Amino acid sequence: MSLFRPCTALLALALMGTGCESEAPFPTEDELDQLSTLHTPSVKPEVDPTNRFGDNAAAASLGHRLFEDPGLSRCGTVSCRGCHAGESYTVETATAEGCDGQRTERNPPSLLNAGYNRWFMWDGRADRLWSQAVLPLTNPVEMDSNAEVVRARLVAEPTYVAEYTQLFGTAPGDEPDGDRLMANVGKVLAAYQRTLNRTDSPFDADVRRFLQAVAAGTQEQDPAYLGLKTFIRKGQCVVCHKGRMLTDDKFHNLGLKDAGAGKRGHADAVEPLLSWKFNAAGLFSDAPAGMDAARLPTLRTQVQGKPDEVVGAFRTPTLRNVALSAPYMHTGAEKTLEDVIDFYNEGGDPEGTFTGVRTVSIVKLDLSTEEKQSLVTLLKSMTGVAR
Repeated sequence: MSLFRPCTALLALALMGTGCESEAPFPTEDELDQLSTLHTPSVKPEVDPTNRFGDNAAAASLGHRLFEDPGLSRCGTVSCRGCHAGESYTVETATAEGCDGQRTERNPPSLLNAGYNRWFMWDGRADRLWSQAVLPLTNPVEMDSNAEVVRARLVAEPTYVAEYTQLFGTAPGDEPDGDRLMANVGKVLAAYQRTLNRTDSPFDADVRRFLQAVAAGTQEQDPAYLGLKTFIRKGQCVVCHKGRMLTDDKFHNLGLKDAGAGKRGHADAVEPLLSWKFNAAGLFSDAPAGMDAARLPTLRTQVQGKPDEVVGAFRTPTLRNVALSAPYMHTGAEKTLEDVIDFYNEGGDPEGTFTGVRTVSIVKLDLSTEEKQSLVTLLKSMTGVAR
């Protein structure tokens, strides 16, 4: 199974097709290659060339203070922290509360390790962490703010004025372009969020030990054997939860019940992103002609070429620190890791309860109780060490 994305049964089908009564020993050579990518050494997020303040300590300090400040919202009661609280930097409810008691449509994604992401928001309507920060600020359901509200809050606090001016060369009250002011605020918020990293985990040590056991021929005695085998083989979780951050950074239709206004997911996010003035190729990017900007036009081609694959599709989140971020899925519908495993074990929700075409690879998995529990144990081991 996979927690947040389609699962495939390719290996199972291949084995069935051979007529063999017993499966191949685990891991095969290909499975060993997959395993070896899951525990790469912890490194900082790659530099974001579109945000020259992304790794600036002074920017991160200012961003931290702004992150905690409800005065950036029009109602004066909702801060970024309000939707990204606690150890998990999310909420413990399916949705979060915004201005005037309104509720968000989707479950706020955890900000842990957000600096490693390629796309942002569940539907991918932001392509940079700094531009993503503009969206909740201006969303009428969340912080319901704009440049004038943000400017007024900055100007009212002398330390904000001094720090902003030091970074950007212009006082917030003297910045004539409200959009640039918002982009600058987004960049310092991103600088802070890029520090929220928890990567090294017991899972990484377990994978390294397991690989040593494989070399010694004793892998079946390793305590992580069944969990890794189920993750790699029967559930094929690794198809989309792969690599250092345990995500493929792509979008998939899980066959998840969703009747919300944004149920079409990625299909409705691409065109707004491409025309958005805050994207990686826009006026406020610090590298508008860079590689990140160059990738944007390929999105339209992908959507037009495979329309059935993007309707109702949502981003694959990392599994790192997943035990901290319940409830799960973009709707927050699944309360526990056990619930999510059951969702995939049943092959998703019934037809007619979601938009778009569920991938054909979502099938009933027939996991045993022992296999389910081994996955829960494995997922809990992915919680990183706080630094």
